[in-house]
Amino acid sequence: MTDTVELFDTTLRDGTQGEHVTLSARDKMRIARRLDAFGIDVIEGGWPG
Repeated sequence: MTDTVELFDTTLRDGTQGEHVTLSARDKMRIARRLDAFGIDVIEGGWPG
């Protein structure tokens, strides 16, 4: 059996929970693309809107 580590990122959800923190759709896409490029296995996108 091979040991694996799966990376799960919540930046797009948890990162916008702070007061006065907002990300545009463009910012969210840029972040998601970079997380993907870094090799993150799962990117939690949060809620639409």
